[in-house]
Amino acid sequence: MKALMSLFDRRIRGVRLIEAIGLVLALIMIFWVCLSKVKEGQEVARLNALNAQIAEEQAAIKALKVKVANLEQPARIEALARQYLGMEPLSPKREAGLDNLVEISRSVARPEIHAAPPVTAVTAKPPAMTEEESAPIAAPASATPATGEAAR
Repeated sequence: MKALMSLFDRRIRGVRLIEAIGLVLALIMIFWVCLSKVKEGQEVARLNALNAQIAEEQAAIKALKVKVANLEQPARIEALARQYLGMEPLSPKREAGLDNLVEISRSVARPEIHAAPPVTAVTAKPPAMTEEESAPIAAPASATPATGEAAR
C-alpha cells in the first residue's frame, strides 16, 4: 500500500508521477482516436468507390437488358428470318385441331418394317471388307416420305 501511495507523492521535476502517467495515457488515447478516424475515412472512401462501381455495373446491366429486349423483338426476328433464311410465317390453314389429329396420323406414310434375317452361328471369321464396302453410304439427294421407296 505504501508503494501505491508513493506514486501519488513522488515528483519528477515538479510534476507528480501519477499526473505524468495520466498525461501519457491521454496522449496515447488521442493518438489512437486520430488513427481510428483516419482508418474510418479510408474505409468510407473505399465504400464510396464500391458504391460508384455498383452503380456503374447496374447501369451497364440496365443497358444490356434494353439491348436484349430490342434484339428479342418478334418483329425483328421475323424480318431477319425472311431476309436471311427465306422463312415465312405459317398460314392458319396449317394449324391442326384435336379433331383432325386422327386423320393426319392416318395420312402420314408409315415406314415399312422388314424382318431381320435369322441369326446363325458363325464359326469362321467374316471376310475382310474392301475400301469400297467400308466407305460411308451417301444419302439420297431428295427423299420424301412418299418417294422414299423410289430412292431405295
